[in-house]
Amino acid sequence: MENPLILVIDDSPTIRKMVECHLSQAGYRVAIAHDAESGIVAAQTTRPNLIILDHQLPGTTGDEVCRKLLSVEDTASIPVVISSAMRNRAFALYTEFSNVVDQIPKPFTSELLKSGVANALQMGKLVVQAQRTGSTMPEMVGEDHDSALEGNTRVFPVRAVIDFLNNSEQSGRLTVELGNDRIRFSLSGGRIQAVVASTVSPDRLLEFLPEDLADLAPLLAITLGETQDASMAGLVKLLEKSLADPRRLRTLLRFQAAVLTHWSLSGETGDFRFEPGGTLPPMFQAFPLQTSLPALSVEGVRRCGLAVNLRDWAPLVIARRNPRGGNLDRAGLSPADIKIHALLDGTMDLATIAERSGQELAAVVDTIRGFERTGLAERRAPVSSDAILLLEDEPETVRVVQKVLGPEGEGYQLKVVRDRIAAQLLLRRQQYALVLLSLDHKEHEAFFLSVKPQVAASTCFVGIVGIEDESELNSLDAMGLDGVLQRPVTEADLKAVVKHLLAAGQLAVV
Repeated sequence: MENPLILVIDDSPTIRKMVECHLSQAGYRVAIAHDAESGIVAAQTTRPNLIILDHQLPGTTGDEVCRKLLSVEDTASIPVVISSAMRNRAFALYTEFSNVVDQIPKPFTSELLKSGVANALQMGKLVVQAQRTGSTMPEMVGEDHDSALEGNTRVFPVRAVIDFLNNSEQSGRLTVELGNDRIRFSLSGGRIQAVVASTVSPDRLLEFLPEDLADLAPLLAITLGETQDASMAGLVKLLEKSLADPRRLRTLLRFQAAVLTHWSLSGETGDFRFEPGGTLPPMFQAFPLQTSLPALSVEGVRRCGLAVNLRDWAPLVIARRNPRGGNLDRAGLSPADIKIHALLDGTMDLATIAERSGQELAAVVDTIRGFERTGLAERRAPVSSDAILLLEDEPETVRVVQKVLGPEGEGYQLKVVRDRIAAQLLLRRQQYALVLLSLDHKEHEAFFLSVKPQVAASTCFVGIVGIEDESELNSLDAMGLDGVLQRPVTEADLKAVVKHLLAAGQLAVV
């Protein structure tokens, strides 16, 4: 199916360029008209999927354009979105027109433009048809399960689903079923704008509500829901005007989103579905979150995470991760959290991270727990003081050794070389606790016999060889190796031999 065609009728060159730029990047086709006459002609000839109509046009107004569009059968059913700086005063003139489905107030952001267009495309034809025929609209938008993506969080965790929607810059509503709860994330351009749950009682959030927001607790009965009507819109405007500091309402909405997100990431598995388009709940229309999953996860841990023993966390070594498919959105993270993430190099323990970041260890631990839930951090084994040298040219064996003994495995200081000259130079420059070397050929045996007397007596040698009969094993025994690994080398065998030799200093043959 061809991408939707959007016709923009606006006399402002700036608005036309802005709309064309943002909608084209979002995958829409865009047609432009600079006045009413050319706009009506374009609507008749191109038959767009949606019209964005300026209220104030040269010599006329948008309501006259709507009237002319309705008078022609070919254009009467095209959904129209009104764009005006007059907002509700202008929109009131269009209540009688069946083809007008929504408004986008000027000036608008790219996110508001794209979400408004997506919503109008999803519901526009239904609204026009309902208004022209007198039929009724569904009571709950989206309850027909017309989803673009669905599954179960046991297979696709909430983190992975939101990561995908973020990287692909999707706009719409993600519904996650958690037992009897239904938590909904509204996204625009992949970024989280709202998190609500009409099935959750406000009482369940009160135990986590900070004291400085206690007086706003009654509002949770409203902010948790998704009611879309005129009275709710009026209440939101009243709150904006009456609150001495509207930023506290924004803080309440973020608190709610953080707690619900924490439950989504840590709760039981269930079904999910994503529906493109949709409108933000009224409270979040006034105060969209514009944040990321990691930011909400970190705050969620701080608000309602279980207490931990800091002594257990202090020695842990954590490395930062960049998920596949691109960097996960970090919008909304505090400068302190971003600094902590930058320090996660996979070598320093958390006590050192806390010292270098200037944060309390407890704060660093909460940040790490939030990062772990969203794939931005992973635990690593502490870097060992023991150095290991691998002399091997078979790629699969090198891969197994690097995976098991390298930074992402046991954390040894691992050096890998493929020729004997390089190995000999390294053995002269540094002392190694263990040398793993291929012994498939006679020249390999000669190399071992020549270097063994030159290194410290504490250095262990493990031969890597394919053993086909007992006589070969007897020959290896006579060489005085500390251990033997048989090809193909397995992770389990490698771990067992290395740990045994370095911990106990005893011979191990597998």
